[in-house]
Amino acid sequence: MNKKIQYYYKRLSFFKRHFSTFIPHLTLKKIINLLINEIEMHLRVGSPRSLPPYIKIEPTPLCHLRCSGCKQRDPGFKKAIRKLNNGNMYLSLEDFKTIIDPLKDSLMGVSLSLYGEPMLNPNISTFIEYLHNNNIAVSFPSNLSIPFKNEEIFKLVKSGLDCIEVALDGTTEESYNKYRVGGNFNLVLRNVRLLSDTKKTLKIKYPKIVWKFVVFEHNRHEIEKIDKTYQELGFDSYALIDDYSSSKNIKRRKKITKNIRASKKSCYWLWNTTIIRWDGSVKPCCTISDEINLGNAIESNIKDLWRSEEYAALREGFNKNHYGKNMHQFCKDCIGMTNEINT
Repeated sequence: MNKKIQYYYKRLSFFKRHFSTFIPHLTLKKIINLLINEIEMHLRVGSPRSLPPYIKIEPTPLCHLRCSGCKQRDPGFKKAIRKLNNGNMYLSLEDFKTIIDPLKDSLMGVSLSLYGEPMLNPNISTFIEYLHNNNIAVSFPSNLSIPFKNEEIFKLVKSGLDCIEVALDGTTEESYNKYRVGGNFNLVLRNVRLLSDTKKTLKIKYPKIVWKFVVFEHNRHEIEKIDKTYQELGFDSYALIDDYSSSKNIKRRKKITKNIRASKKSCYWLWNTTIIRWDGSVKPCCTISDEINLGNAIESNIKDLWRSEEYAALREGFNKNHYGKNMHQFCKDCIGMTNEINT
């Protein structure tokens, strides 16, 4: 298989894996935008005509858990977060519409996630309903360790949510608590059951409830139990994800970044998607750097920001003709180019 065919095969596999949820929401306009987007990424167009097919929006930066592998474990981080945006910790419906409206005709899907727990935003079901009414797929991960009332679960299921990934890294309370510090194992299972039973009562298939299980050495032996019990607990499926700091994951990332550098590949984040935080600030990827400021999607039209000189400058760093020459230091660090130069 030659390199071009291999490249497109991998891209098709990527969309099949990550965008299967969005298939019911496709329109001709969205498909055309997606195709143009792929071509522009391949050609490294600095100011693309296409718009991002998929975006991430953070409903809130707050989280009540202190997971050991997350910044939220640090009390200083939590305290510093609360001082931002004049203490306003929740994205409003009005601001949410301001972000979404310029993109809604071409947008395939939205993930309501980043650092915070999405379900802490009291507007979450209204966000989902707005996206659903505009034929945009929506999903998000949640620790689901919140004492919901039955009517809140009912409202969430009725909102049109396509998929919810439930962070449950254990089949027992003991193994769960080793990572999800501050979480309530039995409460999570109760909420999953409520979601599942509500779907049955309403006779609907969505949202799909996915058991998101981060695999550590202390819970690896539980994988077989997951396969046997996920359906009876109320889940539709499960996903196994290796711990980010595991040797296996580190080795995999090194292999990927080495391939990116060797093949002078573009960064899909810069062409396919964008990140919008709860205060409207736009970031190029989920590895957030305060060094990179791409504007504010509440104060400015996201289309203008997407095609701005600042965004174009980031994309220019991946131009094949002078790959890495004008690349932002943050991007160099991300793909290991700095380490390669220094070794």
